Amino acid sequence: MAKLSMPRLPIIALLAAFSATAIPTPAIAQVDTHAAVQRYNRIAKGKNVDEWHKRIFDDDVETRIDAVDSLGDAATQESVQPLLDATSDPDPRVRAKAIHYLGMIGDRQATPMLSQYLFLNDIDKQSKERILVALGRIRDPKAVGSLSLFAQKTDDDKLRCAALYALGEIGHPSATPLVEEYAKSEPGTHVARIAGDALKKIERQAQEQKSEQPTIIQLEKALRPPPPR
Repeated sequence: MAKLSMPRLPIIALLAAFSATAIPTPAIAQVDTHAAVQRYNRIAKGKNVDEWHKRIFDDDVETRIDAVDSLGDAATQESVQPLLDATSDPDPRVRAKAIHYLGMIGDRQATPMLSQYLFLNDIDKQSKERILVALGRIRDPKAVGSLSLFAQKTDDDKLRCAALYALGEIGHPSATPLVEEYAKSEPGTHVARIAGDALKKIERQAQEQKSEQPTIIQLEKALRPPPPR
């Protein structure tokens, strides 16, 4: 009888098959298996952030996409600058992923460049929408000025709404006059509704910050000298 040859499977498939058929194990063993897969992925795609950064400039777009995914999954402060470099990639898929991960990481180092992109004519609308979402997630008060100016200058109501939404997510009181103006000047419109929601978020955050301030009694207790021993 002829021997049947077993097809070769990638290591990930073998690990998955083993995990599915093996005898049930404690939760810690399952975590270890997942960690082993993660380690394999890191070795296969690049040993560290520096290696992934180099791959951002590779000629092959799939290699660049993998590099951006690896940097985004790492989600470290060191990933931010390579991801910022990827935002200028000629392929829209790479740009979109880089902007998304910058928003998810939330490091304020990304604020200046992302804010600048809002005012460049060669940045497409979809990229600007993603940038506005990312800035809202980063929640850097330094973005309030750029977002407010962009909301006033853009002729696109969808982008204006996205800018107002981002201002609400940041929740800084310096945005209140502009957001309030849009909430009142176009009643019944989508812009007014988004602005109204953003205004509530700003006001709510201001109240939360006030409640976090120590009372006079708390200050007195904190400043009171310790009792003598």
